[in-house]
Amino acid sequence: MKKSILLILTVFYSVITYADVKLNALFSDNAVFQRNAEVPVWGWADEGEKVTVEFVGQKVSTIAKNGKWMLKLKPMKENSQPQEMTVKGKNTLKIKNILIGEVWICSGQSNMEWALSRTTGGEEAVANSTNDQLRLFVVPHNVQMKPVDNVNAKWVLSEPKTTKMNSAVGYYFLSKLQKELNVPVGMLEVAFGGTVIESWISQDVLNAMPVKDKYMDLATMKAEYEANELKLKPIKDAWLKAVDSCKTNNLPAPLRPTVLPSEFKGTTTIYNGEICPIVPYAVKGIAWYQGESNAYVKRADTYAALLPAMIKLWRSDWNRPDLPFIIFQITPNRKPQTDPNEKSGIAVLQEAQLKTCQTIPYTALVTTMDVAESDVHYKNKQPVGERAFKAAMSLAYGKNIEYCGPIYKSMKVDGNKISIDFSHAASGIMQKGDRLKGFVVSGTDKKFSFAEARIVGNTVIISSANVPQPVAVRYGWADFPSVNLFNKEGIPASPFRSDDWDVSK
Repeated sequence: MKKSILLILTVFYSVITYADVKLNALFSDNAVFQRNAEVPVWGWADEGEKVTVEFVGQKVSTIAKNGKWMLKLKPMKENSQPQEMTVKGKNTLKIKNILIGEVWICSGQSNMEWALSRTTGGEEAVANSTNDQLRLFVVPHNVQMKPVDNVNAKWVLSEPKTTKMNSAVGYYFLSKLQKELNVPVGMLEVAFGGTVIESWISQDVLNAMPVKDKYMDLATMKAEYEANELKLKPIKDAWLKAVDSCKTNNLPAPLRPTVLPSEFKGTTTIYNGEICPIVPYAVKGIAWYQGESNAYVKRADTYAALLPAMIKLWRSDWNRPDLPFIIFQITPNRKPQTDPNEKSGIAVLQEAQLKTCQTIPYTALVTTMDVAESDVHYKNKQPVGERAFKAAMSLAYGKNIEYCGPIYKSMKVDGNKISIDFSHAASGIMQKGDRLKGFVVSGTDKKFSFAEARIVGNTVIISSANVPQPVAVRYGWADFPSVNLFNKEGIPASPFRSDDWDVSK
């Protein structure tokens, strides 16, 4: 009996003691490692197990603690020739076809996730996308109530079968970057349509926010979701029954009722499931395209605090206070503007994005006003991706290149006219169309009127017969305004307002 128990215990502890060394999914064949930076490599092993990593002449060892291990490779120069990494513990792993170059995270919601094949000119871009120096790693949708440390994904080469459903904005950005720098480039696509920014921030950070609302509490939002789901259960059951009936009778399935909620992907869940597993993979920077789900009146006003908080959190996670962030301005959509006094959640959120880039170091704004459609999912993604490339060249690679449209700098009142000066307009400003559009002015009564506007040199002069004594001007301040101001590089101006009046209600 004692021998049997001893044998069982021996087998049991042997299983625990001799478990295989494992790697995070990011360390798969075809990976790209960041050049000129320490490269963390990590995974799992038995307690106290020695793990050794060998790569391009480096040999680094560490000891596993609490079932996990991490070590760092010293900075390496770019290398476009495939390399092999060996990881040894009680077993040996070999990761093949690794390149060394630039790695960027492309994150956000549906306009970042939007597939290359569904864009203007997308079919041609897909057909010409074969490039073994461009590698893609798509983090799958992964809603989690608590932080997790791995995902089910792998690196793949850029080719039509992989780029077809890949991020269009990310592809246009990074394929151009790869060609310009002539080094390997890796894209970590971490995007999930329909997510609010609170989904991408930890609960601890949300708890510490100076402003509070229900969207910042996971328990509250989960309870609200479940209550709504229960309320709509009869509709869902009837729809599922109809689906089964149509399937049985070989008929087209009925469309899912729009009133039914999608899966819960609320407060902090995407940060837990999609950001935590990839920290601290070495990257050059982050391109962030999100905000549409926050862009509503009485909702968007917290974004000015949330976006800087998210940037600070992610920079802390990567231990990179200077980690570059490229912010994509959300595009106008919904109904065209007819009211000069329109309340707009989109404009409030665009202002938050602009002010974040004006106040937070190592950030850059990509303006997008010229590609807008009434549908939030506009199709012309190539100009936006190429502006992100320019932003990266300026922000992360020190190139003297204009990447942004005109940004409001100052105004001067002269009688019944207001003159406006802009930054990001050194080469000049211009309009596209017969007349300059999108400006409204107001007197002290805070009642805006559409204004006449004209370009004089690098200044815009604005006036309205309805406002003899103007004190404030706005441009593009609506959900879907008609605007046409650009700099000479052909990049559209950002919406702005000169006033600081309450727009949250």
